[in-house]
Amino acid sequence: MYNLSTTAIRKEQAVNEFKYIITNYILPLLEHDGDIIIKYEPTKSKNIKKHIKCFHKRDGAFLYFFPALSTPQFHFRIKTNNDKQKLAIAEEILKEIVSVSKFDYRTNEFIEKYFYDKNNLYRNACFDVAFEIGLCNWLGNGCVYDLIKRLEEWSLKTYEGNHTTFGFIVDAEDTVNGEVDYISFLRSNHSAVFTDGVSSGIKLNKNGNVIEYFSVGKDVSRGKKHISWTPYEFTEFTNLCSASKIGIVLQNNGDILIFKSKRLIFVKRSGKWLFLDYHTIHSTIMSKYKSDDESVTFIERKGFADEVYLSVLDSSFSHAGGCIAIVDEKYADTVSQQCFPKDSFDNDCEINFEKKSVAKRLIFTGTKNEGKYYFQDLNRKLRLELLSLDGATVLDSSGKILCVGAIVKIDGGSDAGGRTAAAKALAKYGLSVKISMDGCIQFFASSNGNEPVELLKTL
Repeated sequence: MYNLSTTAIRKEQAVNEFKYIITNYILPLLEHDGDIIIKYEPTKSKNIKKHIKCFHKRDGAFLYFFPALSTPQFHFRIKTNNDKQKLAIAEEILKEIVSVSKFDYRTNEFIEKYFYDKNNLYRNACFDVAFEIGLCNWLGNGCVYDLIKRLEEWSLKTYEGNHTTFGFIVDAEDTVNGEVDYISFLRSNHSAVFTDGVSSGIKLNKNGNVIEYFSVGKDVSRGKKHISWTPYEFTEFTNLCSASKIGIVLQNNGDILIFKSKRLIFVKRSGKWLFLDYHTIHSTIMSKYKSDDESVTFIERKGFADEVYLSVLDSSFSHAGGCIAIVDEKYADTVSQQCFPKDSFDNDCEINFEKKSVAKRLIFTGTKNEGKYYFQDLNRKLRLELLSLDGATVLDSSGKILCVGAIVKIDGGSDAGGRTAAAKALAKYGLSVKISMDGCIQFFASSNGNEPVELLKTL
């Protein structure tokens, strides 16, 4: 017979562990709003088939998280503004992590699985592995997990003094084609010379056998019906990653990239998997596009958000660093005069005149609309190079370029780095994005032109 106080303590510990799992591993994969809420009452439904479900309540849509599928004794919920989002990735990952949790959530007693763990070190390591296995299950499994492990081994060594890059496309449904086992061959140094991870790669079937070698050209011209949500240099590679075909790339800095459905979805950096939440970021950028012209269409607003998001991705994966801001039109003149008076395109000040004149000429020749300086109309590669300038690129809320490479005036006493301080200063007037040289992306915003500036999202 169970001691009630012991059971109550164990239940509290089980609840805290499940909250830790949801907060650290699952919520970063989903669009949500507000704080997570605990509900202790048993779920009325006895036929729960998923760990994550979306329910509609009087006050909106909520995501529910269940620790067990058989009448769980508690659950968590959080509000969401996107009741149509796909939950499959998060579902597969949560299922795997719960299976290695310390507690058995299927019973009222929350029986503790016995194993030694010091300061949760083993627990966190188990959760990290379970996350990766869940991700691979969603991708189609097969050889994907083993391939990632081989690439991690390569990320820690060199070939002839250089870190090696690799590129693969795995057909998660193909088990017929292919004869030679390439996963095994990756243990050999000879495997280092066959792909460059950008323009060439090897197609594998689900079992890791070689289907064929492939190479791609580089055609990233605008105007295509489909936009690949991926960094500039991987555009053509990404276009091959449709349906069941999964792209996996190891970069020479050790990052492992996962492509699916013609977009970059996950990046493993410094031992952690990062999810590229395109929809949340895109909708945030899109909300900042404004124009006095009533004829501006939804497609034009979306196009603006598309191009800004792609340029942020390009800057992140070029590892050059950058800062871009979108300021509300009502603040455009104020920002130009107060934050970067010497670098404003509307200021003929002789200081930095040469840099401004060259930049304006390049922009003028790079835009489709003669005489107009709109960021979304520029060649994508040119945008990346403008963002790589030391300083900030600032746009108004219609996309008009106010400056590039601007040195932003910031308040004294800032304890942040130059780019972060500049991004926070510009965020008072709209939305700003700081891209670190290590690829980290941070979004800052303020709603009223004053403090506090909030960190909206970090990638």
